[in-house]
Amino acid sequence: MNDAPTHQAPASAAAAGSTSSDEVPGVPPSSSGGSPSGEKNRVNAFPESIPSDALDAPTHQPPASSNSSNAFNKMDPFPDPPAITNPTALETSQWWAEMTSIHGMPYMLDRGHFRRWKQFAWTTFVLFMAGALTWAIVAEFQDFGKYNVDTSTKTIIPSSLGFPRVTICNANGGIDADLQNATGIEEPTNEAELMAISQPLGEFIWYTQMNDEVYETEAELATVWTPVVTPLGLCFSFTTEERVFVPGISSGLVVYTWLDQDAYPAAATWAGVRVFVTPNAPSNDNGTAISHQTAGVVLVPPGAVSFVAVTRQDFQREEDDPWSNCLPDGEGIDRCRVECIMAATSEKCGCRIVGDGRDASLPYCTSADEICSSSVGDEDLAVCTSCSIPPCKEQVYGAHYSAGRISQNAEERAQATMNATPGEVADNFVAIHVNFDSIRYEETTESKSTSVWQLFSNLGGSFGFFMGISLISIVELFVELLGLRLMPRLWGKKQLYGIGQRKFD
Repeated sequence: MNDAPTHQAPASAAAAGSTSSDEVPGVPPSSSGGSPSGEKNRVNAFPESIPSDALDAPTHQPPASSNSSNAFNKMDPFPDPPAITNPTALETSQWWAEMTSIHGMPYMLDRGHFRRWKQFAWTTFVLFMAGALTWAIVAEFQDFGKYNVDTSTKTIIPSSLGFPRVTICNANGGIDADLQNATGIEEPTNEAELMAISQPLGEFIWYTQMNDEVYETEAELATVWTPVVTPLGLCFSFTTEERVFVPGISSGLVVYTWLDQDAYPAAATWAGVRVFVTPNAPSNDNGTAISHQTAGVVLVPPGAVSFVAVTRQDFQREEDDPWSNCLPDGEGIDRCRVECIMAATSEKCGCRIVGDGRDASLPYCTSADEICSSSVGDEDLAVCTSCSIPPCKEQVYGAHYSAGRISQNAEERAQATMNATPGEVADNFVAIHVNFDSIRYEETTESKSTSVWQLFSNLGGSFGFFMGISLISIVELFVELLGLRLMPRLWGKKQLYGIGQRKFD
């Protein structure tokens, strides 16, 4: 029996020195330790038709050159582009499109991998998105160009509130007929004559209480009440630095007044007290802050106790141009209109309305000037264009009142103080209680609907949503493609990567 193996390795394999006579390249040795069965399995792993020189050949042949120009070498996931000399503008754009971050560009500028219908579909879709992006950009700029503002209102609940300025005026303008007769002044022509025939502070206001502080004597009353000459005549303004912690009738301002209707002029048609609530600001020392057009006025009748409930609202309007539609130093629309009427009257008639303290050399307008002063109309006020623009910062007070019958104790006290009969008390006594209806106020604030940074944010969102464009993408398009690749072609630098190209010069 022949013990020789069924297959003998070629002599050249043994001569190689790296493979023994019983080992085959590329096949691990059998774990059988050289047993006949292991040897048989090793031999059967190769077919009889394998040429002998194939066993000597290495299992992997490296490329002939590491700088192969084959751009589609599957062994290199990032192949270099072919050495394209004198590329066209289209070729330059196509190679740029494969690296840009703008979505859709690699598909629209495909270098021949797609069929025509597919490239046409991508081109159509990208152009449609570009059109939608253009529409969104135009809409953003149009909306920004309107310079709209948003208004928000919130309720502020502080621990206390500063008390406003309270001005009260006798309904007859404070004119005392007895004083007119005594002085012989029928119609005042200046502030001094008006003061001479008007009801003095101590006779009009005879009791005041602010929170727990009481003012009864004329000297005490003069510390908190200030005479103010207004278009309504002589009035008195109450100011204080005290704050209110409790709303309603438990605190606030209490005022007792005496109308003295017996001294009313014969032309007077109604009686009572006008109550004005305005901001406690030095600018309101001027009498023009009080007029028929002033907001927050309440008319209180005699013979009753009236509670004037006050509300407050603050406005902070947008001050930055061109969003602003307010006056930084404005004093309020109502006051502006009063001052405008005063200016038009003095210019047209040569006299001034009572309360107009701008030119003291002009006399007050009297009944002799009534025809002229009453003829001041819209055409004379057309120059007051700023009166339609509110101030940027404004504090507005609203007032409403409820009334009740005077108590017997208050009536008896008025009789004793004013030495009056019950009928006189009913005709002349006015009790006023002024306070906030609640310790809170409304704050209304204006802000830009779209600021410059919001515009940039909205534009960035539109660019990213429609075409995936960012600021870097814009640099890629205008700097890299247009500036460094296509524009240099005008002076002969036709390179695939443009200025800054390192390879394939």
